[in-house]
Amino acid sequence: MKYEQFCDRILSLDKSIRYAAVVDHLGTLLSFSYRQGPVPLSLPEKTAEYTKRAVLRTGEIESEPKVGKLQYVIGKYENLIRMTIPIVTKQFNKYYLMLSMDIGPNPIQIIEDQVKSHISENEHQFF
Repeated sequence: MKYEQFCDRILSLDKSIRYAAVVDHLGTLLSFSYRQGPVPLSLPEKTAEYTKRAVLRTGEIESEPKVGKLQYVIGKYENLIRMTIPIVTKQFNKYYLMLSMDIGPNPIQIIEDQVKSHISENEHQFF
C-alpha cells in the first residue's frame, strides 16, 4: 500500500474525516487526500505551512521521557478539528499522519477505535 492509498483508506474510516496526509519528520508532505464533497477550509499553501509547523511543534513535545511517548495532538478550532498522529516504524523512521475532521464527532474515539488500528495494520509500508 502506498501513501496515497493509505490516506484514502483513512478517509474511508469515518465520514467526518475531511483530510488525511502523511508527512515525514521534517514536515515534508508525502501524500494527501481530501474527502469528496466538502470544500477545503484552507488553501493548499496554508495547509502545507500548518503541517510543517505542527510537525516541528510535535517534535518539541515528544522530548519529555517521563510522560511517555506522544500518542496524538488534537486542536479544536471553530470550524474544524486538526490532529497530528506520530507513526514510528520498527527502524525508528518517523512519519506523521495529519487529519482534519468536521466539528461534532468525538475525535479521540475515532483515533482510538479506528485510526490507530489502521496505522498498526499498515505500519510495514512506512520504511
